[in-house]
Amino acid sequence: MPFETKELYKKYTLNLQVPAQREGAASNGELDSLRKQIINESRLRFDLVNGANGFESKSEFVKVINKKPGKKQEGAETNAPEEKLGDYITKTSGNTVAVEIPDKKEVKLNLLMLCDNVNLPLEIVIDVGKDAKLNVFEWFGSTTTEGAIIAPFHVIKVGERSDVEVNILHNENSKTTVGSLNKANVEEKASLRFNVIYNGGGLTRTTTFAEAAGKESNLLVNEIVFGHAEQKFDVNTFLLNSNEFTKAMLRSGAVLRGKSYCILKGYAKVARNTRGSYSNVEEKGLVMDPDSRIQPLPDMSIDCKDVAFASHSASTAPVDKEALFYLMSRGIDETKAKRIFVASFISKYLADIENDIVKEVAISILLDKLDNDRHSQVPRISMQNLWIVPSERAKK
Repeated sequence: MPFETKELYKKYTLNLQVPAQREGAASNGELDSLRKQIINESRLRFDLVNGANGFESKSEFVKVINKKPGKKQEGAETNAPEEKLGDYITKTSGNTVAVEIPDKKEVKLNLLMLCDNVNLPLEIVIDVGKDAKLNVFEWFGSTTTEGAIIAPFHVIKVGERSDVEVNILHNENSKTTVGSLNKANVEEKASLRFNVIYNGGGLTRTTTFAEAAGKESNLLVNEIVFGHAEQKFDVNTFLLNSNEFTKAMLRSGAVLRGKSYCILKGYAKVARNTRGSYSNVEEKGLVMDPDSRIQPLPDMSIDCKDVAFASHSASTAPVDKEALFYLMSRGIDETKAKRIFVASFISKYLADIENDIVKEVAISILLDKLDNDRHSQVPRISMQNLWIVPSERAKK
């Protein structure tokens, strides 16, 4: 990413180790068991699922393209793994998931992608035509016991005047490494809401490049990180306004417990001759335990004098002791009071998600992690604890 040439950003980088591929590692039925559990608890109809027998598509808009993997690469640590990770995914992935939405179509999809002890590099191409609407939910999980990587590479194109929402939940277990790449291009008068929840994985490194390319296009990248124990997250996002009257926003929020660590690197660039552009980077963190650490690193480059708005900000804090005392003085015990803070913090980010099922699944999984100090589980799904917060889009 452009800003990572700076010494400050080089300093705050987590190395990504790609585990060596295990040929034919058996799932012992655990992958299929997890798939059934997710389907039963979420009550979702998945249009794409995978298990011990590979991928199965149940929608005319989702195709699984089988290809012969190229030369396989061994894992190697690197401080800037985007190019190497992208090369690894394209060379070793055996499948490409292609989501194609024709002009003027309105489609809603749910995709379930699971990983066992075999690495899962996966290309996901989302191509939306003109005047179309797509809402897609991707659930990533794992049953890894010996160490593996789940590595999706998204390429998203949003056609003119289309409206797209991509919701991604990473809920892998602690033995799994998550290496994710995302590239998005939004054309004239189109909008993309890219919502990602990073909850699983022992180590997660993700990079997102998103461009508001067409005139009057609208782009929102909305990220939630929830870490505990010794989970580590390195979340990199690059936004680009490259045309007039475009809007690009990054909202990143992290809640950390235990000895977890998160780096939030958000960079926005407003190119030349992009009058009337709107650009904003906002990073916030809630630290629940003294050993948790959040490092927010927002940055911005403005090459146009005539912008409508440009701003970046960052803040991290522990739970407000005075507010906590106030709640406890009203008869709420400390555990429940902290739970209220976390639910409130998370709900502000979930408010911008249009898909109510995604909100319900996300709040249930994240609060189960808070209550039971575990992750990658599939608890009872309930919307009871979701605070209804007006979204920024609704306010405007």
